[in-house]
Amino acid sequence: MNVMNMMVPHEEQLLDFAGVGRWVNQCAEAHMRDLVSDAAITGAALVRHLDDARFACLRALRQLLRALDAERIVIGFISPDGAFLHEELAWAQGLAPCGESERVMSCAPFQEALQGWLDSNRPAACIGIDPGSVARHDTPCDYLLMVRGEGEAGARGLAVIAAQLRNPVDLEFAEAQAVSLLIAEYCRRRDQLKC
Repeated sequence: MNVMNMMVPHEEQLLDFAGVGRWVNQCAEAHMRDLVSDAAITGAALVRHLDDARFACLRALRQLLRALDAERIVIGFISPDGAFLHEELAWAQGLAPCGESERVMSCAPFQEALQGWLDSNRPAACIGIDPGSVARHDTPCDYLLMVRGEGEAGARGLAVIAAQLRNPVDLEFAEAQAVSLLIAEYCRRRDQLKC
């Protein structure tokens, strides 16, 4: 019996399965994209139709946090000069506080990347946070995913959803558009959120 002949089919079989890892990753990414779209669209519908808009927004943020595998996610406004992110509602993993937030985060450490996105027409951007950056104090994550709301920036600035991530996420236009719908519904109902 020739041992080499027995090894060759096994090696060929391994070569045939080399693409399985890529296929699994592609399926997982497609599933994540479906979860993001579903969470955002369902959240927008809840915000529009539920009497308790605050509850609906927080539930939508929780679903988006899970779909994106984020550490923390907020709805807020980027100041007109792009220097600050004013948070209004936040949801986080673990025991971190969730709900209304009056936190103001400086965007100075990643101002250049943020300004490039603000000047573009891209609906979403995943901005890398340098491990040695002072931004680590406010955003203890590796990436900050920003999705802009539809329409022009108002007096408060541009409405956004910002998610703190450990791994980069590049949202396609359809997913970003779904998140934009949630932001639009939030902005429409936000006056009801303030007591």
